[in-house]
Amino acid sequence: MCHGVFRLKTKSSMLAQKTIVMTRLINNRLVWLDSKINKKNKVRLFMKKLILLTTILALLSISFYGCEKDTSINEEIGNLVKIDVYVNDVKVDTPVHRNNAESQTFGTYNLGDYVLLEPICKAMGATYEVKEDCIEIRYKEKVFFLESRFYSETSYWVINDKVYVQFAMIRYAMDGSLKQDGKKGIYLYTKDYTRLDIPATLEECYKALDKELGFFTKLSIKNSSIDKLGIHHFGVGLWIRNTWLYPANNRIDKIFRDAGITSPDEMSSEIIKGYHYYLNGITYEIGSDK
Repeated sequence: MCHGVFRLKTKSSMLAQKTIVMTRLINNRLVWLDSKINKKNKVRLFMKKLILLTTILALLSISFYGCEKDTSINEEIGNLVKIDVYVNDVKVDTPVHRNNAESQTFGTYNLGDYVLLEPICKAMGATYEVKEDCIEIRYKEKVFFLESRFYSETSYWVINDKVYVQFAMIRYAMDGSLKQDGKKGIYLYTKDYTRLDIPATLEECYKALDKELGFFTKLSIKNSSIDKLGIHHFGVGLWIRNTWLYPANNRIDKIFRDAGITSPDEMSSEIIKGYHYYLNGITYEIGSDK
């Protein structure tokens, strides 16, 4: 094992040394060319140098990445990911493996990665049993079924008596909710758990949006007329629904239900409308027409 690691490090070092030598040779050639051309073409040469540097950095990144230790389980359960796992805000000791079948082109996303089911169920106080084509999860006298396939994706794998399951699939089976905190952690919440990270009042929603939204999005909401706020329904509105309204029924959505508003679409629209008035220094009450 030690010899294998040594070979990997040696290979990586040789690739780096070759890249450095190549960089020096090309840079020397560019310096020579720089002395032979006039000022008008120096901007073009600068751009070529910039492209060269970017290419070299990319080569170095690929070289070192290719020399990482392989910790994958099979073709779908990929290498280990350094990220913490939480169930109802309690940290769980489980490895996280990259889901190779999941697209990684939309930024940081680990909710679809694979974890071990046993420690997750233990943290919830649940039990499970592997059936022929599903997993039966028992939680507080209720039974949930995790199907082996979710559309075209594999929900779980049983390998050497260990069950590797997509983290997000547990949420779908149990009607819970999920959250990812950047590269720090992924969170699973059961439906009966009170999530204190979800605002409970409109004022808390506005303070959270202050931190979450970028300058131009806030400027657009502030300066928009009420009848034009609908352009944010599938941007900010979708984020509000997925993050605050669908996961829980005892926080901000309770305020709306008490006011007779039951549609999540209408709730998110009311929050955006209220945020518009908040940004303009105007007090707003749910359902009021200003």
